[in-house]
Amino acid sequence: MKFKVVERKIGWHKDFDSSHFLALPYDSKCLRIHGHTYNVDVEIWGELNENGMIFDFNHLSQLIKKLDHRIITSAEWVREEGDYLIIQQNEKELRIPKGEVVLIDASNVTAELIAEWFAKRVAEKAGENVKRIRVKVWEDPRSYAEITLER
Repeated sequence: MKFKVVERKIGWHKDFDSSHFLALPYDSKCLRIHGHTYNVDVEIWGELNENGMIFDFNHLSQLIKKLDHRIITSAEWVREEGDYLIIQQNEKELRIPKGEVVLIDASNVTAELIAEWFAKRVAEKAGENVKRIRVKVWEDPRSYAEITLER
């Protein structure tokens, strides 16, 4: 019996430590600055490129390095930029060195929006051979957000 290739996919898993807080219209402990050891699972479907790969794992490692041991915040909450960012939200004003912050272009800093930020960065590096990208971001062993992008 002959076999044929019907699908190619790569998978990748990594953890990183970051802090964030949420903007919510109700009282929640998540309004306070807190941290997580996030876990990220990435799956990428596609065909082999000229280098014999679907996607270079190194690009994923570089994304993790951007997030690891940083404060993730919404770009919408930045009131001043320079060497330090002034972030205002939830009746807080934070002055944080620019190099310690990752700004996401989103209205909040939920696991759902972090997963979307990550997936979009993967898509920016994806060649035409990539057909689907799935990113799952775990905040803890019980809770995750997942997003799938397709061409």
